[in-house]
Order: sequence, then C-alpha cells, then structure tokens
Amino acid sequence: MIADALILALPKVSFQAKQLLPEYSGIYYILDETNNVWYIGQAKNLRKRWQGKAHHRIYQLETQKKKHFTIYYEQVNESQLDSVEKQRIEKYHPHLNSSSVKTKKVRPTETLLRETIAAIADFAFLLGVEPPRKEVESQISNPWLGQKKILGLSVIHICLDLADIKGKFKPESINEESALIKRAFSSRKAYASKWESFPPVYSFMYRLSVNSYVVEVNYWSRWFNQEESEGLREYTQTTLAKESIRVLTPESLAKLQHQADKQKEYALYLNRLNPYISDPIKLLFNEQVDSEGAKKALEKISEGYKAGMRGIGSRSRPIKSKLISSEFTTIEEILIDRGIDLQKYSRGEVIYFGYAGERMGVYMQCFNIDLKKPQPIGYKRSDVNTNDKYKFPTYNLADGILNNNEIKADHFQFNTVYLLASVEKKAWLLVEEYLEGFAKPATKLNNGEGFVEKFYVSARKYIVPAKLNIKLENIGYSAWIPFGVSEEFTTFEAATEEIRKRLKGSGLSELKVGFKRETIEK
Repeated sequence: MIADALILALPKVSFQAKQLLPEYSGIYYILDETNNVWYIGQAKNLRKRWQGKAHHRIYQLETQKKKHFTIYYEQVNESQLDSVEKQRIEKYHPHLNSSSVKTKKVRPTETLLRETIAAIADFAFLLGVEPPRKEVESQISNPWLGQKKILGLSVIHICLDLADIKGKFKPESINEESALIKRAFSSRKAYASKWESFPPVYSFMYRLSVNSYVVEVNYWSRWFNQEESEGLREYTQTTLAKESIRVLTPESLAKLQHQADKQKEYALYLNRLNPYISDPIKLLFNEQVDSEGAKKALEKISEGYKAGMRGIGSRSRPIKSKLISSEFTTIEEILIDRGIDLQKYSRGEVIYFGYAGERMGVYMQCFNIDLKKPQPIGYKRSDVNTNDKYKFPTYNLADGILNNNEIKADHFQFNTVYLLASVEKKAWLLVEEYLEGFAKPATKLNNGEGFVEKFYVSARKYIVPAKLNIKLENIGYSAWIPFGVSEEFTTFEAATEEIRKRLKGSGLSELKVGFKRETIEK
C-alpha cells in the first residue's frame, strides 16, 4: 500500500544510512522510491535493530537491486509497541510482513493475482465492487468476511462458474475438479502475500489483499442458487490488474440484485455491489506474467488425473470412481453419494482443532466419571495470607455459559459438563447419525452448560475418551472417532454393542469397526 501523510510526515533516514537511526523505542517503516510500504516493524532500540546484518529482512531488501529504500520511524513507548505495530500492519498491508522470512527473492502480491486471473479467466467473471464493510460490520455473521484487516478496503468480487469448469476440463472425478481449483489459488513462498481460503479444507471462498483492495472469489452458485432466468448474465470484456477477464454488465448486476433471494446469506453483500466499471488496481511492479503457462498448468493437472498419474490410486492400483462407473475412490465421494453436505459445520458453528475445517470438536459424557461431580485434582495454599498453613482444593476449570454469560469456572458449577475431543470431520459426517446419543458436535452451548478439553483426575492424569475405529477397506480409509456414555446405554459393553448394530445397517460396504475403552493417562 502507498504510504499516506501519517508516515511521510515522520523523520527518516536512507536505507544505506541506517546507522543514523535514533536509540529509542519505536515503529519503523521501510518505503521504496514510489512510497510503497514494504515492511513495518518494531524495536526497543531502533539503531541496534538495524545494526550490521542482524535484521531478519535485510537480505530480502538488499536483493531488490532496482529499489531505493528509506526508513521512516515513529517514536513509541515500549509498552505500546505491540498494539501500534499491529494497527499499522492492518492499515498499510506491507509488502513483506506476510512473506516467508527464508525466501530471499520476494515477488509482489499483484503478480500472484495476475497469474491467478490468467489461469481462471476462461471460467470466471467479475461480479462487482463492494464498498468497505466497516459500514455494515455489525451485520456480518461470518467472522472470516468481517476480519478487521479488510474492513476498511473495497472488495472486488470474482465468481467461478462450475458449468464452465466442467465444459472446459470435463473432470472425471470430484478429486480432479478440486485439484484444478486448488492449483489456481495455490500460493508459492516467494510471494509477499498469499491466497487465503475459507474453510481451509474443501474451500469455497478465496481472498487476496493487494494494492489497497481485497479480491474475493466465490462460486456463482453461492451468490445465486436458484433457477437462473434467461438472459440474466451478460458480459463484456475488461481487465483486472491489466489481465483480461469477463465482467457482468451493470444491467445484469441490477437484474441479479432484483431477482436474488433477499433472505439468503449473501444478500447483505449482493445488495451493496456497485458495477465494475474500470480497473481499480494500480500496478506498482508490473512484472511479466506467463499467462499461457498459468493456463497450461491447470490443463496438465487435468490430463494427469485422466491418465491415472494423479489422485488416489495413482501410485498403486487404479481405482475407478463410482461417479464414473461402479466404485468409490475417496471418502468425499461416499459422503456425496449418501447426500451428506461436505460444508456442514464449515461456517463457524463448531469448535475446530489445528487446521480449521479438517478436525472438529465433539462433546460427550464419560463412562467412568461424572464430570459434574466435584473432584479435587490438587491443593493450593491460601493466597490471602502467605503464612497460612491451610490448603484449598483445586478443580478442573470448564468453559461455558452461566447466567447467560461466557465464563471459565470450576466444572461442578455447571448443570451439564461435556468432555471435548477432536475428530476428523469427514469421518464424523459419515457416522454422525449412528452415534446419536453417544457424542454430538461441539456447537454453541446453552445456559448452564460447560466443557473441559482435558479432565484431570489428579495433578497429572487425565481422561482419554473411548474411541470407535472405522475402516473402509475398499478405499483404504481409516479413522478414530471418540464417543461416550448415553442415557440408554450406560456401560462401555452396551454402548459398543449398540453402535456395532447401528453401523451394521449403514450400508457401508467393506466396513470394519473396532473399539478402544476409555482410559486414564498422563
């Protein structure tokens, strides 16, 4: 982003004269000769931070032989460095701050955008431009769409047309189709910023911040998921970041806004769109882009899948998809065939673990311990009088809702306490209906409910829940799924017998199941 008056009014030194920086705490800004902000950082001592070759970005800056850098600096109290630095980074989106430190050659984000547009131009189109969402922040239900770092920027919307993708590549499996999209929005380490996706697994939205704008990409069906009327979409040719792409005409956008279901999730954003009139992204680097190479990369992936060189089974025995003939290759295809929504629980309704979207949380009750019953796990001395010899019991702390307020409190203060565990989302979706009563998704709690991620029975020992193992031998898939006691089946033996019975009638071919008892570990 180009520096504004706030930065340009600050004192400065040339990059070559960084030894002249003052010896006090502050925020520093690295600008090039066009006033483009490359990096923002903090230092308790500005001069010492830039002495010699100590700075972790020194090599990346020195390799930019054609650039002339200047260091602007702002005196900030040491106690405020973290908060001010965060504010400045969110405001200016510096070129280097989101790039890998180990990468010496850093390419601008605008080049990544241009490569992506070149790759998707045959099956994508510009929808419109949305003004900054700061005006409607309170109405945004999806936190990913309302992140503070993008609230003050205009959003350029691109749509992917699944029908055009199928027409161009004729994908023969869900995997091939997904791989094509994933490749188009992949981000290499050399770029200053990268495509973000939501959810990270089975993504249907992509976003890139570039040169004071946000570019968001979504499927056309998510904007308009009803039967499309004749002549709704009409296009003209335009450019984005100087790359050629179709754009919906202003008249078509007006029709879309009039006909779309105002009750749907995207109505808020759709009604705010302005027609895309001209290319708003000013190129600061204007690097050469291999447009043909970007397109051929997708064609190569498609050819690889059709030739059996990519995808599941490509390194072992060839397996045909049921979507083509009679067999499945992946758990995803089984879920789709059974009418299960892969995006279920992908909109922030559940607790996620690690790589959000891949593993989700589930609640359960334990077989051997009542989580509601007070159970001291240790003792501490009184914190009122340090000479007091009396000790007080300590308990597991639970997160939950009491008196309609989110709170962390001793577990026995809640009416209901769950043990929280993680599970692979695909596995849970497959068996969810068969585990009813034994576990449930870790969704929003009701008043008086709480959960504990690790329930300690002593200072070091904690409960590990019982687990069900499912194995689909025909596709080589296996997963462990935690579960607990139900109101009807109160012992491990009764629970496993009932779960086995339910899964026997699931219709899942070549399914094998196994169980692990609830244990206590340290």
